[in-house]
Amino acid sequence: MRKILIIAVAAVFSYTADAQMERTTYQTFEVDSARVITLDIMGEYEIKTWAGSNLLVETSIQIWDASKEILNFLISEGRYDLTTDSTADPHPKAIRIYTKNTTRKPVKRKDGGKSLEIVVTRLFIPDTYVISEDKKRLTRKNP
Repeated sequence: MRKILIIAVAAVFSYTADAQMERTTYQTFEVDSARVITLDIMGEYEIKTWAGSNLLVETSIQIWDASKEILNFLISEGRYDLTTDSTADPHPKAIRIYTKNTTRKPVKRKDGGKSLEIVVTRLFIPDTYVISEDKKRLTRKNP
């Protein structure tokens, strides 16, 4: 009876471990010379101001019915990364920050179904910028 109880508890914990995985990633972008920052980010995102001089991106990823290894693989492949195409100029006046991978194919489960995936992106922008109404353009405040 005790062996059955131990096996049942182990089975419950192993199922729960695969039920939901969650990770948060961070990226920073130097924007101190930019007058204008254009955002082309997939999905919904929040913008908050902060006293820092860099733009900080916090991406929280939740995925159900996938293993830790699958989530780590998706992150290492850059599935959730943002990037910039600012010119080679070390002090660009305009910067575009955009989603690197715009085609996110569904993550398949072992049974052939699709895993539920929720991605929440938060941008922490320097408080020296004004946010446009559509949240796609940041303009440096006049000194």
